[in-house]
Amino acid sequence: MRTLNKILDGCNLVLAGIAGIIVFYLLISVCFATLSRYLVNQPHAYLIDYAAYSLIYIAFLGSPWLYGKRGHITVDLFLEKVSARKKQIWIGLTDIAILIIAVVLFYISFKVTRNSFVNGVRVSDFLNTPKWLLLVPIPVSMFFIAIQAIRNAAASFFPKKVEEGGEQ
Repeated sequence: MRTLNKILDGCNLVLAGIAGIIVFYLLISVCFATLSRYLVNQPHAYLIDYAAYSLIYIAFLGSPWLYGKRGHITVDLFLEKVSARKKQIWIGLTDIAILIIAVVLFYISFKVTRNSFVNGVRVSDFLNTPKWLLLVPIPVSMFFIAIQAIRNAAASFFPKKVEEGGEQ
């Protein structure tokens, strides 16, 4: 179990690392586009499309890692008023709801991505981008979020068993 947890944590970290690299590349490309537009009067229109599409990758590839660290936004007004055990149960129930949502989104997004790939659908943009290329981070992210939701729910409902099995 400990090895599986390390592999899953590694996958989440790799996805977040890819998102971080995209953020860095986005920073460099926006600076380049701005400088080339004002200094040489040569705008690069494709960078606008790249910037928009990179935000999809950043959001979805970073999500499993963020969820694993429980760094997402929570409204804990209610949770602060209940006991620690009830708080764990509510958080576990939230993780189960997230699991259900992630599985449904994985299924739908996988079908749409596959359909776009098989039919060769393209986006009407400057780059004429294949649509599946824009959609692929969604099923990947939902798959890892679903797995992370199982891990988080197990940690909420069975805290000692998860601690014995390794890091969450």
